[in-house]
Amino acid sequence: MRRSMAGWFDHRGMQATGQRASRWYKLALWVDPNWNSPWYNLGLEAKKKRSWEESLRYNRRAAQLNPENEAAWWNLGIAATALRDWAEARRAWEAYRVKLLSGSGEVTIKPVAGCVRLNPNHDGEVVWGDRLDPARFLILNIPLPESGHRFRDIELNDGEPTGTRVRDGRDFTVFDELEIWQPSSYSTFEAEIDIPGNSSEEQLVEVCRRYQLGVEDWSTMRILCETCSRGSPSPHNCDAVTPSGIRRSYAFAAQSEEGLSYALHEWTAITAGAAFGNLRLVLAAE
Repeated sequence: MRRSMAGWFDHRGMQATGQRASRWYKLALWVDPNWNSPWYNLGLEAKKKRSWEESLRYNRRAAQLNPENEAAWWNLGIAATALRDWAEARRAWEAYRVKLLSGSGEVTIKPVAGCVRLNPNHDGEVVWGDRLDPARFLILNIPLPESGHRFRDIELNDGEPTGTRVRDGRDFTVFDELEIWQPSSYSTFEAEIDIPGNSSEEQLVEVCRRYQLGVEDWSTMRILCETCSRGSPSPHNCDAVTPSGIRRSYAFAAQSEEGLSYALHEWTAITAGAAFGNLRLVLAAE
């Protein structure tokens, strides 16, 4: 009888959102405080609000009551990572059977390539980089400035797959960003670049690598509609817009405009026919 009543409250919570959902889950726990489902659902609502201390507490209790609840362990790992509670994060990932690098302190895995969707609730942009652990991702693209993100931002990411991307014949799962976990010290710049040939582009990349700068050809960026972005869709009315007349526009990530300008002048000095102009800051580091 008690579980049945608690189940009714829990179900009502799943049909609601925000504070109303949380109130139903708390009523379920008032009736049956030792049932893991309302604890997990409260943790999920707290994750949606980025209330990490609450999410950690609720998911910890849900996992304690039902150690087979993998979603509770996963969300506990995310919350602990957000709070930099490395002991709890390690405990959660190990319970989920994630292979971690040995040691104490900050949790890490062997870095692997992956992709994350920035700003998933509006104009999402999928970027590539390295996974540092199950919930953290290092951006190695240069995101568009309107995204509010930068080269080498570390993102906190969710664990639910929301599409795929293909690179070198391999499928990579896309996960949604939750928030910026650690902002980058790099600013984003844009410039018009004259590339005489493939070797000159390779020289530009090599100069940027030596100066520890990010570089990306924004004029080759592919724009997808939301349906295409979130998977391998069936036929649909695609509303993506293919830009026309794009100039050879390059993005650069640098910690100072002076350092970037010096590198670009070095590149033009050693590359016949190379030139750059209209160098401008489009997103400053925080």
